[in-house]
Amino acid sequence: MRDATTGGPPDPAVRDLPFAVGEAASGPLTWAQSVMWDAMQWFGKEANQFNIGQPLVLAEPVGQARLLAALRGLVEAHQTLRTRYVARSGQPRQEVHASGAYDVVVADGHDDPARVAEELAGRLAETAFDHEAEWPLRVGCVVDGDGRVTAVALVGSHLAFDGWAFHTIVDLLLAGLTGEPDQPEQPEQASPPAAVPQPASPVSAQPSAGEGVPQALEQAAFEGSPAGQQQSRLGLRHWEQGLSAAPASMFDLPRAATGDQPIERHLLDSAAVAAAAATLAARTRTSFSTVLLCLTTLVLTAYNGHDTAVFKLITGNRLDRRSRDLIALNTLDALLAFTVPRDVDLLTAIRQTHRPAFDAYRRAQCDPRAVRTVVEEVGRRRGVSFDLSTYFNNGHRGNDWAVTGPEPGPDRLAELRAGSRYTRLDPLPRSDMKFMVAASNAGEGICRLGLLVDTTYLPGGLGETIVRGIETLLCDAVADEIGVAEIPGRIGLTPAVRGADWVRTPAGWVRPADVAELVREAAGGVEVAVLAAGPAPGTGLTAYVADASAVPEELHRRVLDLLPGRTGVAAPDGYVACVAAPPAGVGPDAWRGVPVAARGPGRPA
Repeated sequence: MRDATTGGPPDPAVRDLPFAVGEAASGPLTWAQSVMWDAMQWFGKEANQFNIGQPLVLAEPVGQARLLAALRGLVEAHQTLRTRYVARSGQPRQEVHASGAYDVVVADGHDDPARVAEELAGRLAETAFDHEAEWPLRVGCVVDGDGRVTAVALVGSHLAFDGWAFHTIVDLLLAGLTGEPDQPEQPEQASPPAAVPQPASPVSAQPSAGEGVPQALEQAAFEGSPAGQQQSRLGLRHWEQGLSAAPASMFDLPRAATGDQPIERHLLDSAAVAAAAATLAARTRTSFSTVLLCLTTLVLTAYNGHDTAVFKLITGNRLDRRSRDLIALNTLDALLAFTVPRDVDLLTAIRQTHRPAFDAYRRAQCDPRAVRTVVEEVGRRRGVSFDLSTYFNNGHRGNDWAVTGPEPGPDRLAELRAGSRYTRLDPLPRSDMKFMVAASNAGEGICRLGLLVDTTYLPGGLGETIVRGIETLLCDAVADEIGVAEIPGRIGLTPAVRGADWVRTPAGWVRPADVAELVREAAGGVEVAVLAAGPAPGTGLTAYVADASAVPEELHRRVLDLLPGRTGVAAPDGYVACVAAPPAGVGPDAWRGVPVAARGPGRPA
């Protein structure tokens, strides 16, 4: 097809795909949907970065009628594909429609269906979804000169799909076009957590099509049930226990100057990562996820000087057959907070990471609104505002890179590394993450290792050093025994340098001068000094305030209110209201000798 006026390709045509099934239904968002809803509201038009897209070249062309029939079958069987997400009285809900129509974009293949399908998928993914007016899946197809479909382009909203659900839809569509559907594989997790109970009966007004197929409204109903709330309570207990001893942030670091695009994104497509990590997983009897998570925590803490790692693990929660068949977003954040192994070799560190990771994945399913409450309450109790912006996402399926032959030796790994491809994507102006490592299957035995870093805290070439360093460590560990302490030297990582004005506290690394500025703001601008009790790690801070009328409890509450969004600070462990400041020029220790009007921790007894 050609445009008769310009001779160039015409605008793609659009075909109508009507559907009609059962009755309409509505209900609250699931826990996973509510997390993504909040994120998309925060990003606004920039939420297009969450879109999930894939071009598919068909092995054999099919008629357009067959494609439309296969798509209609999927739409009528799975509520997610005919759901709109709306805000009613300020509360988001999911509304399942009984009838409607999809637009299917049809583009001329021009004898290059792969290229046209990729371009079409790119165009479909350019804008964020309007969830109140738009179905959560955009569909396009590429046709040859006879009008037969040679390729398909699909783009889904992350509010409706996680990677598992989206790729299951892709598999089901291909099966509908080419043969019988394959059974989905079980997703990778640190270990198989306990199964999620499901409601005994579906919610009212369920469509009749897709009988027995798990639906998002059923998941929402379970989460609101007594069984779901009990599951949530167990998860919340895990969060509270982890946060009770965790540092407030992994980024209590000196800040670097950045431009208007501070968020860097790095990709490494590497068959060597896949082969080496799978080998180490088999050798340690853990999992690919555990191996990669361990390396990620060791590298980051080698840089930031932490003994405890705090990560959010993006967790698929595909724990039984029913959840694996659920075509809906089902990912939630799990909390991993554990002491990083130090005086051991890398394989021992991997084994020691396995159990904490398993516990985190197992307790991921809980109400995110209640999680926010726990995070805030524990933070105020400890005198910190948690910055939980460090993420790990293992997005591949469990058997993607299983070791099936002899372990790869150094020569084979070197050969695979020679084919690795590093890419730096366009930076972003902002993100709700400061650091994220993600793994996915790029096909042909290749692991796509992605890294996002906020250059305010990890400046210069650290992003590339880290992503390449993970590959180096994985490959080296297959042949050599590597001590955890060797990591920085092996990958050329220079740890962060803090000046002598930083101290380590139970909340992490803190700069007392910044704490003094915080207390000064809370105290109305009077003179303040914040002193450490001693040079050893784990000591507390005391704030001396030149205001005899200051009440420690009131001052502490104002300090807590000012904490959110600040790294490298924490509320002092105690407050001293002084009659006056010491004379100028005598040094900060002179505050300890001035007359005192009141003192106290500021916290309830």
